[in-house]
Amino acid sequence: MLKNNYYFRNIYSDNNIDVNIHHKSIVFDLKCQNNVMISSWHNGGYHENMKHILNQTVECEDYKIIDTMDFCDYQKLVMEDLGLDSSRSAGLITSACMDNYAIETVIYRDVKVVAVVTAGADKNGIKAGDSASFYEYDHSYENVGTINIILFIDANLEAGTLINAIITATEAKSSTLMDLKLESQYSENIATGTGTDGICVISNKSSDNHLENAGKHSKLGEVIAKAVRTATFKALYLQTAMSPDYQANVLSRLSRFNVDFDVLYDAYKYDVDIADYASVLYDFCDDCENIAWVSMIINLADEVENGLLSIGDVGGIIKLLTENYMHINNECKIQQKSDIISYVVEIINEKLNKIILSKK
Repeated sequence: MLKNNYYFRNIYSDNNIDVNIHHKSIVFDLKCQNNVMISSWHNGGYHENMKHILNQTVECEDYKIIDTMDFCDYQKLVMEDLGLDSSRSAGLITSACMDNYAIETVIYRDVKVVAVVTAGADKNGIKAGDSASFYEYDHSYENVGTINIILFIDANLEAGTLINAIITATEAKSSTLMDLKLESQYSENIATGTGTDGICVISNKSSDNHLENAGKHSKLGEVIAKAVRTATFKALYLQTAMSPDYQANVLSRLSRFNVDFDVLYDAYKYDVDIADYASVLYDFCDDCENIAWVSMIINLADEVENGLLSIGDVGGIIKLLTENYMHINNECKIQQKSDIISYVVEIINEKLNKIILSKK
């Protein structure tokens, strides 16, 4: 059984909500009349006048309990253990640590949005449309990484507008991952989310400010997107160190093509000690000009993948970029997308060999 001896810490309060951390849960205590749309196992969907919304961490030890029940019953168990009324509560589940939450409040005139996000996408990132990792039959789920978003909107929204807000928030999340070039774990694409993301949007039905549009043209949509993007950036950094600085490395840019140190070293044609190779490679990978060259070549590979350019279109420009930025004249035989990445590996090793020889 769970134990109701959790520590308590308040992270946000106003006249309408209290947001507290209870051990492995972030709990929204709703003090106003409200309506909610949530992707919860227990009490999922649309509800009015809920009392509590949770974001719950599930760890290895918790799966021993879940194995004896389903996620819906497990959520109810957690709520009751926290002393909450499970009939008027709903929640999200994640493997992310609640201490790595990010909270962002954005206000424009009479519109206020509070976003609380936890985010882990290093093991479960995926682009919509990538090959699935499981086929669900009679409840089979996996929670190895999740971006959970809980939004409180201090305005009065109808059910359809809550869905509109979910669309805007989801696009804001996806745009954040795309800006960071966070890789899918199931393809060579950039992720648009994880396979287990959750979302909850809450509106204040006590508010006199009745809004009917949360789309991206509306000011409410802009405020939602700004809050979600900022909080998602912060949460990804806190949970997994994902950031622009993390991506400022050649190996980070190439990792979604399964190119790592071992791949590069195995492709190196010359006789050199692995330690000497590593010291030169890591200096090479941190150089901004090299990152820029790799990024440009990868972008061309993505254009080919998406049908925006053909293989015939990119061969000449890749050779030109290589000669200008890497100062290497090399035959450029590219007949398919995979040849582009192989060419990058070859050119990197040619450049490394020049550096190694110059040090002897």
